[in-house]
Amino acid sequence: MVRYPGMIAHVLVPLALVACGGGAKKAPKKPVVTKKSLTPAKATETEEEREKKRTSAARAIVPDGVSCLPTALKDNTAPRLELAAIGADAVVCAIDTDETRLLGPVACWKVDLASGALAYQPASPLPGRGISVLLDDRCARGFCLPKDAKAPSSKIARMAWNSEGSKVAVLVGDDLHVYDASSKAHESSFSIRGDKGVTNDPTAVHWVGDMLFVEGADQGPFAGVWAFKADGTPVGGIEAIGAKDGKPISTFGGSFSLLDKTRVAVAEQGFTTVTVYDATNGQRSKLVRKLTKPPCKNEEVDAYWKDENDKVTPKCKDALAKSFAHLQGATAVAGSKNFLVMLRGARLGELAVMDAKTLAEKKAIKLPWCTGNEAAAAGGGSASDDAKAEAKEDKKATTRGPAKKSKGDEDPDAGGE
Repeated sequence: MVRYPGMIAHVLVPLALVACGGGAKKAPKKPVVTKKSLTPAKATETEEEREKKRTSAARAIVPDGVSCLPTALKDNTAPRLELAAIGADAVVCAIDTDETRLLGPVACWKVDLASGALAYQPASPLPGRGISVLLDDRCARGFCLPKDAKAPSSKIARMAWNSEGSKVAVLVGDDLHVYDASSKAHESSFSIRGDKGVTNDPTAVHWVGDMLFVEGADQGPFAGVWAFKADGTPVGGIEAIGAKDGKPISTFGGSFSLLDKTRVAVAEQGFTTVTVYDATNGQRSKLVRKLTKPPCKNEEVDAYWKDENDKVTPKCKDALAKSFAHLQGATAVAGSKNFLVMLRGARLGELAVMDAKTLAEKKAIKLPWCTGNEAAAAGGGSASDDAKAEAKEDKKATTRGPAKKSKGDEDPDAGGE
């Protein structure tokens, strides 16, 4: 039943006109309302906050105050033990090399060379010896790249403080930047490429005297060291005495050491030979270690140093490992008569006292490994104690530069004979 036909017709007519485009105005669209997030935008993380996180991660590896080496340092991805002479003291630091985190120095200890006992010290970079760090907003530990610097293709920077702790070198990509350590002001830049420059991938930078040394490595079995003056003047690769091919001495299977204030050393093939380079005048000298002839064919020895172990018989491999494994990657510091060497491989955690002329091992100093409870006890304490320690640590550690030198006789192997 239709009770109000007139009214229905009155309503339908204008609807029909609208549907047919009869000129009636369209209803305005409702405005879209965007709901604002109630969560405030996260502020940019400060260097102090990042340092606090790094300190916390470092203490998870080596507890604060521990006077022994945690067994975690034996893992493949563990921080690497490095040795330095700071004044009259021999100092060992665990330096992180895991490129997923690159915490820098994790912990340091002063070594009693008579007993091997360790005294814990706050972590800090070793004078001259480089560390690798992750870039944060084009900055490495607060040392920021200039605005006109090329954008880095890698998030990794290589850093080194000079021996006085007054200057900092930061290697990013192909460019090496020099900063004032206290103000963090950028002072100069130069490329590590070009004539006499690095020919492969840079892996570390070190600072000895007025010279900067850049380590570089190929994908294959070759690595070398190139020298630059602090003003950027390239000096070239450290070559063997009498070399004619112009190629730097390879540190593959060997190492690069910072011996003292003015000298560095390139060890070849597990300290078979050591070339000492004086940064003040470029003079070189060569040391040769006397070795017993191994039960190997010449081609087997060549294969061993090319990392082609499938071409080496077990008998030969065992003999070569006994002579060289603990010295592959080993680094040294110089005393008045001896070298003090941080050993590797199965002898990690030992320091060898080597004759500085013959490279013969005279004695070994065994550093204490933690038994398990010692590390836990050193890292114990309440949460409030940890918080207080972290607050103090924020003002120290890796952002403040290398450890200061102590006064007195600068001979880390004194009494080591």
